[in-house]
Amino acid sequence: QELSDSQLDEALQGVTRIVIKEQEAAGIDIPTDGQIRWEDLVTPLARKVDGFEINGLERYFDNNVYYRRPILTRTPVRKRPIFLGDFLFARGCTKSPLKVVLPGPYTVVKLSEDRYYKDERPFLRSIAEILNEEAKMLAEAGAVMIQFDEPALGFGKPPIPQVVEAINIATNGLKVKKALYTYFGALTGLEALQKANVDVIGVDVVSNPKSLQTVNRIRWKKELALGCVDARNTKLESVTELHALFNVVTKRVPKERLYVNPNCGLEFLPYEQAVQKLRRLVEAVRRYK
Repeated sequence: QELSDSQLDEALQGVTRIVIKEQEAAGIDIPTDGQIRWEDLVTPLARKVDGFEINGLERYFDNNVYYRRPILTRTPVRKRPIFLGDFLFARGCTKSPLKVVLPGPYTVVKLSEDRYYKDERPFLRSIAEILNEEAKMLAEAGAVMIQFDEPALGFGKPPIPQVVEAINIATNGLKVKKALYTYFGALTGLEALQKANVDVIGVDVVSNPKSLQTVNRIRWKKELALGCVDARNTKLESVTELHALFNVVTKRVPKERLYVNPNCGLEFLPYEQAVQKLRRLVEAVRRYK
């Protein structure tokens, strides 16, 4: 039986409540709304920004899942809030401080087809300005951290100076903690990303173990979010394995400047395994001396 729009909305709200409670029960310090309404990383934004059309399915990076590729046909314009309603509902489900995850401008550009600008830099700037408008509204609504996800940085040869410029536009004027998360692929330009106007940089040390060498080679000016639990594999990490990683990283980044988290979103895992991974991560942190 097909659900009505109101029935679907009620179901999604119910799942959002459950996901937030699961994070709290696991001991996560800064939960999110779980992005329950998101089909993928870029479509939710593209659907609500004038100028985009949604096209057919494309493979999502190196995963065995797909997303609907947005096509930019005219100047992108944000005429209404994009994620504010979801955040306000989530805020009403918990007393915990909430983090908001947004797609990074470079990833939006790389996962879209540009039939308007036909030039990456003005496209990047336009998306960054739209994200800045949204991020400011979310911060004013009570988000304690705004996280920009940039998995596209792990593929090809990203123009790091332009990416940093776009991130700085997206974070301009934000009065809350700002984070830039990278995952998948083989990350390059990590040292240059230190120039971005963010407080935290997230690095996936699971997808490409060489990223751990990079983390330990450069001088960290930011806080580090260590993506150390594999969110694309059901195998449960041991506390011993996680502590070994913590030991390596804390030689370069003091514990008080270190966050730990899954290496990417948990949507690739079955529900039970996702919950187990969260609990194991918290267990490892609490037992770490």
